[in-house]
This record gives sequence, C-alpha cells and structure tokens, in this order.
Amino acid sequence: MSALRVRPDNSLARLSGFAVLSLLGTLVAAPATAQGCAATACRATNVVHATVGTIMRLTVNGSTTVVASPSPAAYTAGRDAVAGPTAIVKSNGRWKLQISAAEPTWDAADAAARTDKPASDLQWSTLPSGQYTSVATTPSDVAEGGATAGTPLPLHYRAQFDQAADAPGSYTLVVKLTLLGA
Repeated sequence: MSALRVRPDNSLARLSGFAVLSLLGTLVAAPATAQGCAATACRATNVVHATVGTIMRLTVNGSTTVVASPSPAAYTAGRDAVAGPTAIVKSNGRWKLQISAAEPTWDAADAAARTDKPASDLQWSTLPSGQYTSVATTPSDVAEGGATAGTPLPLHYRAQFDQAADAPGSYTLVVKLTLLGA
C-alpha cells in the first residue's frame, strides 16, 4: 500500500510518497519533489525502481512411479527401457535441470530382493533411442535453456539387470529432478 500526502508550503506544494510492493519482486517509489507550480497546476516527478527476481517452476507430468517389469527377453538382454515422466520447466531467466539418485543403491522392497543393487543400474535419456546415462548421487545435467513459458523434457528410463546378482523381488529407487538458475 502507498501513502500519499500533499502539504501546502506557502505558494508551492510538496508531494512526498513512498511505496513498497512485494509480489514478484520489489517496487519502490522514491520521494517526489515539486518541480514548480503555476496558478492552476503543480507538476512533480519521481523515480520508480523495480527488482524482479528469478522465478522458476518445475512440474512433473505422468507417472512419478515408473514400473519396470522386464520380459524374459529383456531380462536376458540385461536391460528394459520404459517411458518415464515429462518434466516441464517454466522460468523467466536461464535455467538448468539436473537428475540424480537420492541414495547410492536401490531399496530392496522385500526380503528376497538384492540389497546392494547400485543406483547406476538405472539409466536415463531425453530420447527413447538416445544415448543413456547412468543415474548417480552426483547430479547430471539433463538440459538447460533460457526464459520459457513451458519447456517439456520427456524422460526415458532403462533399468539394467544382472542375471547372476539380481534376485527376484521388488526394487525402488528415488530419482531427484532439480531445477537451478543458470
């Protein structure tokens, strides 16, 4: 809200005001000074400064739980590709999207599952037939860009299987997507 006062000062009027608005940034109006008055009007000027901060939003469309249930052929091949979610980036400036695993190993959801299955057994790509990169606890860059009203980034996952080590069971891996100002 702004406060506005007009005070008569003999034949001159002084206008002083101060406004602060904080919504997407900061808006400050500097005190105004009288420039001069004529018989029927007074004119004054002031300077308005606006600071707009970086605004970013990351949404994930689609299933955030991607189930990889390999067929016998995929298990024999040692990997199974599945469609992952689509990350949508909105930003008023430069940005970078990163992917990482929350833990270095998958969680064994039942007693029969392997307890030391590495996070790197999950790979990701932005193209279904593209080059896949192993997920690690250290973030990897997925994409970067400039101001956007909405850039969709489809993710594709490929789970790797080790026939000798991956016992039957359920495995869970938390994958983190992080949006940073670049």
